[in-house]
Amino acid sequence: MKDLLKKFRLFNDSFKNRTGFNNTVSGFRSFAYRIKTINFSFLLNNFNSEDYFYWSVSDNNLSMLGIKSVFDIKISGLDRIEKTDSKILQIENNVESNWHEVGLNFPPMFLGGMKFVPNEQGNVWNDFSDSDWMLPKFLFYKNNSEYFLIINYKSSTYDDSVLENEILEITDFLTQTTNPAEQKNIQITSTIVHNGWNNKVLNALKSIHEGAIQKIVLSREVEWELSGVPNIYSLIQKLGKRYPKCYVFAFRRNNSVFFGASPEKLAKIQNGWIETDALAGSISRSPNPKEDLKLEKELLSSEKNLNEQDAVVKFITGSLSKISDNIEFDEKPIIRKLPNIQHLWTPIRAKLNKELKLFSILKNLHPTPAICGAPWLNALQSITMMEEHDRGLYAGIVGWFCLENKAEFAVAIRSALLKDKKVYGYAGCGIVEGSDPDAEYEETELKLKPIKNLFVNEKSRQS
Repeated sequence: MKDLLKKFRLFNDSFKNRTGFNNTVSGFRSFAYRIKTINFSFLLNNFNSEDYFYWSVSDNNLSMLGIKSVFDIKISGLDRIEKTDSKILQIENNVESNWHEVGLNFPPMFLGGMKFVPNEQGNVWNDFSDSDWMLPKFLFYKNNSEYFLIINYKSSTYDDSVLENEILEITDFLTQTTNPAEQKNIQITSTIVHNGWNNKVLNALKSIHEGAIQKIVLSREVEWELSGVPNIYSLIQKLGKRYPKCYVFAFRRNNSVFFGASPEKLAKIQNGWIETDALAGSISRSPNPKEDLKLEKELLSSEKNLNEQDAVVKFITGSLSKISDNIEFDEKPIIRKLPNIQHLWTPIRAKLNKELKLFSILKNLHPTPAICGAPWLNALQSITMMEEHDRGLYAGIVGWFCLENKAEFAVAIRSALLKDKKVYGYAGCGIVEGSDPDAEYEETELKLKPIKNLFVNEKSRQS
């Protein structure tokens, strides 16, 4: 890796005696270097005590791991959207890089997430801010068959020798080709299930009948005590193999790791276009192909599920109409099949009218009726009254962005929070007129399986 250090020094030397660039605390440099391969499992195993963010979409052949934050955007409060956009504005013209020299077109910079709602009062999620994004000092980035190491640092405060020693330490791990030893199975030793589900659903149905809301998405929190502390790389490896069509992620702050495998795209933004998903109605899978097809047809003909899906599509297209005159989607939903569940799915695409602040775009889309309800403000108020637990990052936003309105975010569902030997799992379902409390409970059990199955050796059907 002598060539890496040599090129890094040349990159740094190019700034000496230059004028016109803001070499203040808000100025950053970003050095990218092509590498042969990346062993993400080995890296996660050896840097699992640092703050990190892992993201992978197997179907898109995209993976990244950012470690050791060099700059954070950590904002709490009702004005988190506006303040996050303001922070981005402060630094977006103060980054010098060599990205184009190595064939990179604005790679990911900031990685992290945003909670479902701000100002929650509990302690379970206190390691994360309401809007929480890290600029990693080291970003390992795989895009198709290309691999890069990206080094980010403040232009005015870095120490040459310290940073170069860190680079040498990092590059030692890049030469490792063996995977870490497989961890012994970590089992669930006890489960805490919070009661009161039926009463919550009945209260929600009463509000719907009275016309206060049309739909509300209620969630459950389940606490699992484990026999040991699991290695996160083992968990995300399993999730990646079992759910290759999902966004697999892990976000560590202090002693907490938020992780999951989300099937739902909130927004992919690039070249002036935005893509998003309407993903609402759901039904189980069957290992029998004929039975599975029967379930699919049942979902496609279910008035309840089609109405739920239609409400989400109308919300998203209505929100996008404020920022786009060109919205593309099919009137009829298609089926999105995952190993243990299948959903009604409407991909939506829109051409943005003009350059907009990134998080102001997200504010138009989140939360959707698929994770909140309708009308969304009334539903949101009802959720905060009915649910005793904090959702935290569950059903919030997780993903990455760069400074050129290029980004990708998932809705943070099928997810859990790991703290030492305890896992908090979350799942929700939409309550509408005619919903049955027992059936909705079973739906949440189905949605908890991707996390629960990591610890109970159950097999889920692959597709």
